Amino acid sequence: MIINLPDVVIFCPLPPKPNGIADYLAEQLPYFSNKIDVCVVIDNMAPSPIGVSTAITVLRLAEYLIIEEQLSHTPHLYHVGNNPDTKYMLPVLLNRPGIVMVHDLNLHYLIDLTNLSQGDVAAYTLALFNQYGVAGKMIGEQLQKYQWKGSHMPHELLMSGSITDAASSIVVHSRYSANRIGATGVGNISIIPHHLSPEIRHHQPKLKMTYRGELGLPGNKVVITSMGFIAKAKQIRAVLDSLKVLKEEGSDFIYVLAGQCKQHEYDVYQDIADCGLQDNVLVTGFLSSEQFFKFLIASDFIVNLRYPTGGESSGTLTRAFGLGIGCIVVNIGPFAEIPDNCALKLNYDNDFSKNLQLALRNMIDDPSMRVEMGLNARRWVEETHNIDTTTAAYMALIAEEKERLANIKSLGKISNFELIDYLPHDQILKFSQEHSKQLSEFTCACSHWWTQSLLPVFDSNQLFYVSENNDALNLAESIFDYELKTTKIVSEKNISNGEYTSDSADCDRFLCILDIRRIQVDPVAAFSAINSYLTMGAVGCVSIIWDTSVDSELPLNRLAMLTYFEAAGFSVDNYHTGQADVVMMENSVCESHLQEWCFALTKRSRMVNMTPQPYYASAYSTLKLIVKEANKKGAGREI
Repeated sequence: MIINLPDVVIFCPLPPKPNGIADYLAEQLPYFSNKIDVCVVIDNMAPSPIGVSTAITVLRLAEYLIIEEQLSHTPHLYHVGNNPDTKYMLPVLLNRPGIVMVHDLNLHYLIDLTNLSQGDVAAYTLALFNQYGVAGKMIGEQLQKYQWKGSHMPHELLMSGSITDAASSIVVHSRYSANRIGATGVGNISIIPHHLSPEIRHHQPKLKMTYRGELGLPGNKVVITSMGFIAKAKQIRAVLDSLKVLKEEGSDFIYVLAGQCKQHEYDVYQDIADCGLQDNVLVTGFLSSEQFFKFLIASDFIVNLRYPTGGESSGTLTRAFGLGIGCIVVNIGPFAEIPDNCALKLNYDNDFSKNLQLALRNMIDDPSMRVEMGLNARRWVEETHNIDTTTAAYMALIAEEKERLANIKSLGKISNFELIDYLPHDQILKFSQEHSKQLSEFTCACSHWWTQSLLPVFDSNQLFYVSENNDALNLAESIFDYELKTTKIVSEKNISNGEYTSDSADCDRFLCILDIRRIQVDPVAAFSAINSYLTMGAVGCVSIIWDTSVDSELPLNRLAMLTYFEAAGFSVDNYHTGQADVVMMENSVCESHLQEWCFALTKRSRMVNMTPQPYYASAYSTLKLIVKEANKKGAGREI
């Protein structure tokens, strides 16, 4: 299968999928296709797209995979949201970095769909470890052993790290999201506001009463509307409780819940009945685009109370503002960035219920306030969310990505946790027999790392090497085909001092040979320093030369070492221990009093626990995120 190479490949659902992200891209595509050739990849099982120009090439995922290599130097743009409709693109995204539009800062549910929802608790635990280090692993293990899972966990643990780490650049809609992602050490973040839907041009606010008649809404009552999926996080119950009080005080209104209801997740009908508002509340179910705009225009004001926030920006709210409709929001996340004269912004605190009642009362009783607020909102959104401006920002990012790809000779698949090749033991034995003379001159006391084949064969960008001499490095070149010229060599002293690199983490293989005396004061700091040089998913080994005469305040046994490595963000995949090599002293053979502890490791996380208990006595657990300045350059660019 061969197609004309497009200028960009976009992974995103398309209408008729009932998904706000699908609508978002569908509105952009005409503006994109006027400037560049576009290919959109949708899920294999997605319905056939509707309303998409024939100028746009649409492929199913299976069709894309057939020609994936043809598109290897074409910029990829992924639209990721916290819902099942974007799950299909994750394997490609993790293997082929590109521009990632993060629609929802919280991606816990999306990651959950790939493991926990499939019954794979171990994979969910590993995902937690990757994101949050040993603290995340502990949460996963509690779930495995005791089925403990806090009700707030999906809101507090965003689980977006695997997605943002895989991106070459990131797009978000708000400063809030840019700051939250940037705080994890990820850079190259651009802020592109959610565009104002061009479809609002086809709908006239002056038809308000006409639409009310069509929709069966009264013309003499205040119409309050909440748009989109009906979920607990939108604080619908809080609104109903406040409206119950206002009704008892004599206020007359209709509250429209204009969206799809998932009763198995939230039974809104029971809450409506409990508040005695059956005659005041209308639940519409899923709406077509035309119905959506009619209900929007028929409204006097909008209530959009998202708490807790997943970092999402509301396309429905942007449309409401574009039509000159004011809103009540929670003063948190992206909604806090709305100008104060465009919405009533409520702090979510002990006075939230009281302030919500007051805000609703003021909006119901004061038509002039509603009109002024709506006009302010319209002016602001037309100025800052113009689709021509947002399209130009995407075009600039696509051009940057194209230039980046042009400078990369070979791309291939670069999954963070790919299958790794190791030499079979018979080849190791053959090498030791053929190079016995060379090995007799090997002055480093450790040999388990190579005799047990714990270092992968060369298939990577760069080896990170730590040792007092280069004998082990020469062996890595001779046996495992590593190239000395691409090796990053760091002194054992720097590692023992816990010195972090100021460069970006770019080594995906590592070989470190450390004297126990070098790390006895603070092993976690030393291992964390190694972590700072490595990419996520880097594999390699650390050999520790253990001296029986060493004395330390910390436990330095093998069990403690496993804890220290995990605290420093590594999983221990394998380890070998034993007597170190026999050494020559004054022309006589002498048994070494040294032992070698060799650990095969994978870097799982940048989050490290600097003081793991109980090994670091009287120390509180201190979580630290390894962040490189180089990674933070360019963060938070705004159009």
